[in-house]
Amino acid sequence: MSARTTGTRKAHSKTRLGCSQCKRRRIKCDGAHPTCFNCEKRRDQCSFVLLAPSTRLTAGSASSASTITAISPSSIPSPSFSTSTTTSGSRIRPKYLLPKNHHDVGVLGSTYVRDDSISSDVSFITPPSTPPPLMSLPDLIIPTTFPSISPYLRFNDIWRPTRDMLPPALQGILYHYEYTTSLTLADEDPAKAAWQNVVPDLAADHKFLVNNILAVASLHLARLHGRGDKRIAMINLAASQMNKAIQGFRPQLDNINAENAAALFASSTLTAVYFFFTATQEMEGIRSCVLQGTIVPPPYVVDTMLAATLRTLWGLRGPWSVLMPGWEHVIKGRLSVIANRQWWPKDRRPKSDMALEEDSRLAEIEQLWKGPNQSTDADTLSSALFYLRETYSLVSHLVVAENEYPFLTSVDYAYGDKGGQIVQMKDRGAIFVWATRISREFMKLLEQKNKYALVILAHYAVLAGRVRNVWWLEGMGANFIVTVAMALGRENWHLIDWPVQAVGVDLENAFTAQLDLLEGAAGEMAMEVV
Repeated sequence: MSARTTGTRKAHSKTRLGCSQCKRRRIKCDGAHPTCFNCEKRRDQCSFVLLAPSTRLTAGSASSASTITAISPSSIPSPSFSTSTTTSGSRIRPKYLLPKNHHDVGVLGSTYVRDDSISSDVSFITPPSTPPPLMSLPDLIIPTTFPSISPYLRFNDIWRPTRDMLPPALQGILYHYEYTTSLTLADEDPAKAAWQNVVPDLAADHKFLVNNILAVASLHLARLHGRGDKRIAMINLAASQMNKAIQGFRPQLDNINAENAAALFASSTLTAVYFFFTATQEMEGIRSCVLQGTIVPPPYVVDTMLAATLRTLWGLRGPWSVLMPGWEHVIKGRLSVIANRQWWPKDRRPKSDMALEEDSRLAEIEQLWKGPNQSTDADTLSSALFYLRETYSLVSHLVVAENEYPFLTSVDYAYGDKGGQIVQMKDRGAIFVWATRISREFMKLLEQKNKYALVILAHYAVLAGRVRNVWWLEGMGANFIVTVAMALGRENWHLIDWPVQAVGVDLENAFTAQLDLLEGAAGEMAMEVV
């Protein structure tokens, strides 16, 4: 039996990166680009040609050609390839098939050759014999010299017209308003967006609004700085900017129209915020200067504290005075999301058991001036008390019940005596309704230190004293109550027992060293971190 010899196949390394033609013929592909050795030998069109960039394709000479500029691939609807044999017959080269009326766009100075001898309807673009650089980008044009790059690299900056007019120091304060302070002026996202995106357009056309913005942002920075020279500098800057704002604001009030109504409303609102904070600062400063242990301070101290309190009320009435003649312009304009409260419930009856109890307390106040010896100011006082009861009822409807899901934009509201129960409030703007509806006659009664008017004011202060985590309202309610107590005299403190208890004010130690609430909580982020 003869031995059968078996031939052995030469070992080779396998590759999955061969061209399509070699894979179809089941032969080894050397992977050469743009045409492998097997395809070049058989004069087949190698699939590598279709994958190779046009800048790397080898090109021969053309018999009839004219030099044109390369086109951008984005202008080619659907590129296709055609093959032809070079004059030497050595290689197959691809050609782009393009309409004859295509637009020629240069790419980094590279050139291509057009062959018009094939068809009258189409043109073939063939690569040049010397390829362009390998790192060319089709749609990028690089100039020989770069222009100077502006340091201002913010795109779509809506504050730029205003910022360019300010010195660098004030530009920094405007940045703080843009990214921080504007978010504290409202608790609803649409209203926050208006303070961030609409107010810049108004400020570009109304300089007094720019001064208002800088004043409030400076106060916010003073609040964050705590104590020290920086705080004092920010407060002084805020006062300077507010003085300029008022000088430009007042002449505009004589002619409220569609052009200035929104700017005036925004300006008056920022002015109110300024008065809230500065009045509280002033009262805190006065209380810290009075001799410790004082129960009833001298009359001039009481007069100064009362003047600061009334300035806050006048500041609250400012936006309303602008809204009255220009209501249509504001409510239909771009700031309608700030001024419009049509979603508030129309029902003004107390909603909860606690609200009913508080309404009963308020109703009993009217007995102070009703009776045989009825005050001549009874109607004015009763009207102010009626509006206060309505405001309390409105707040009760806006307080989120325990079985309701709280709004994402709601604020903390301390319900109950001494703020023992923290609930969520949908809109803190409800607490300002009373101040906008009271009459000028009632304001005069407060200036005259009318006992019954002061009692009503102390009960209003409970609403402001319950709001939490609003920097420009911190301490306002408690200082209102202290001011009223000092103006009433110790013999009348029993008339405001409930407001004192609800806010948690210690009248016996009102002028004793105390924690400065304006510095925030111990764990609050310091200005250096901000």
